[in-house]
Amino acid sequence: MTIAELRDLFEYNRWAHEKTLDAAALLGPDRYGSAPDGSSVTLKDVLQKLLAEEVVWLSRWEGHSLAESPDYSECADTPALMSRWKSLWNRQRRFVESLTEDDLGQPVSIRMNNGIEAVQPLSDTMTHVLNQATYLRGEAALLTRQLGGDAADADYFTYCLERGTDGTDATITP
Repeated sequence: MTIAELRDLFEYNRWAHEKTLDAAALLGPDRYGSAPDGSSVTLKDVLQKLLAEEVVWLSRWEGHSLAESPDYSECADTPALMSRWKSLWNRQRRFVESLTEDDLGQPVSIRMNNGIEAVQPLSDTMTHVLNQATYLRGEAALLTRQLGGDAADADYFTYCLERGTDGTDATITP
């Protein structure tokens, strides 16, 4: 993967997160914090986990490891969580924009909460974050639907249509 492709995927990731958070906000704080019938997981839980994981990985890439995942339980609604996301996106964008092709092969030391230690190339860990985010957004979409809302149309194809083939906004006609 090239640095340009990676930058585009992180921009897509931010765009998709915004769409997902917007859909969650339409549910209101009561449904956002409630588990649908037959589940013990709330949309709030999933979106907080998504943010916490991206914060942890960015910290690793920046050369320091957090002792534990951040706790965002005080974010009672999506606007509160969105302010945290915006802070992360600023840091994340600066980091991704600073990378060179050579940086992508640099080793990242990882110590998981369960004690497992590993070393992986930076590009592999960044790909993991993007993949995990897609999975968790899918979980958020399911919960949004189960709570009576409309899930965001946040797939990569829609992103490409909206930004245009040359990286500029495009007009989508039915």
